[in-house]
Amino acid sequence: MAQVDFTVVRDIPLPARIVFDELVDWAGHAEWVPLTRVEVLTGNGGPGTEFIATSGIGPAALPDRMRVDALDPEAMTVVITKIGPVLAGEVRMAVVSTGEQSCRLEWVEEIRVPYAPQFLARPIAFAARRGFTTAITRMVSRLQARQRS
Repeated sequence: MAQVDFTVVRDIPLPARIVFDELVDWAGHAEWVPLTRVEVLTGNGGPGTEFIATSGIGPAALPDRMRVDALDPEAMTVVITKIGPVLAGEVRMAVVSTGEQSCRLEWVEEIRVPYAPQFLARPIAFAARRGFTTAITRMVSRLQARQRS
């Protein structure tokens, strides 16, 4: 089993509230996470909400079942548990205002991949970090386009 840990930190030229609200729109992740569809299974988006984000195509698609364990809209923090069967672990996201029109997003994943040997942990973390960096870039572009229109 590989223990895969990675962090993505991104300074974003948008208000913190806009970024946080987009992050906690679980179904909306399908709009900016490449090759991903999202199904909300239960809940209203807050603690207790369960959803599956399936990334990939055909038999290579990876279902990632998650549960929102904590969501603090004032502090703009979220804790999510990946509840398997393919991935297990924890995701923490925080959005911090750095100005009226800017913020910093920190996305931390500490996950276990049961079907991967530990020697693959670093390459998996590298690929995941790149994938989330791309996804965040897409999210920012979408939000900026929305603000312009």
